[in-house]
Amino acid sequence: MDGSSDWRFKTHLANLPIYFEYQEDGISSTDAIKGTYLDNYKDIFDLYINNSTCDPKELAGKTGDDSRNEFLDGEAVFFQNGSWEYNNLVGDGKFSDDDVTMIPIYIGAGDEANQGLCTGTENFWCVNKEAPEEDIQATLDFIYWCVSSDEGTKAMADMGFVIPFKNAQESQNVFVKADSELTAAGKTPVSWNFTTMPSEEWKNGVGSALTAYAAGTGDWNAQSDST
Repeated sequence: MDGSSDWRFKTHLANLPIYFEYQEDGISSTDAIKGTYLDNYKDIFDLYINNSTCDPKELAGKTGDDSRNEFLDGEAVFFQNGSWEYNNLVGDGKFSDDDVTMIPIYIGAGDEANQGLCTGTENFWCVNKEAPEEDIQATLDFIYWCVSSDEGTKAMADMGFVIPFKNAQESQNVFVKADSELTAAGKTPVSWNFTTMPSEEWKNGVGSALTAYAAGTGDWNAQSDST
């Protein structure tokens, strides 16, 4: 729950109750969530902290590296993270592709039998419209080459990126493959809705409340008030 790791819980895990509320209400954003699924958020967080490799009171001092290393050392069975973690877990004497996979996070909401992975992005390629025209065109040409040519798509795949374009090279990232397999099987991906959260300061408030709750110095209502 330190700064290198709390983003997983104040952002990615907190996305789940927001996603299911948005789905139920048929919206994609709101000025204030109703908190329909905050009890489900509490349940999954309780499951995490009460089945961790350490006492919940110690979580404030634990880092993202700690959780990764405990997973690599076989001290932990589950590790919440994204497809970007692949190269830190597989190869060079670590796990093989057959050792790891990625599964949905179930919080007791929605159609779990048909739930896929949490899938999305906050990142986009942008081209500066104020740049010289020849630079703009060169940039667009390079981006097109990255996602259309054999050499470009291979380089992107080797770096673990997902390229949702025709004729793109298949990523060797086992977590990306798991997402593709679930989607092909008709499972519905959980979209990222945390881009509708008010601010980083707001998320920091959620993280602080979660940390205090885990340590036993705060109650869940403080976390609910933060959201």
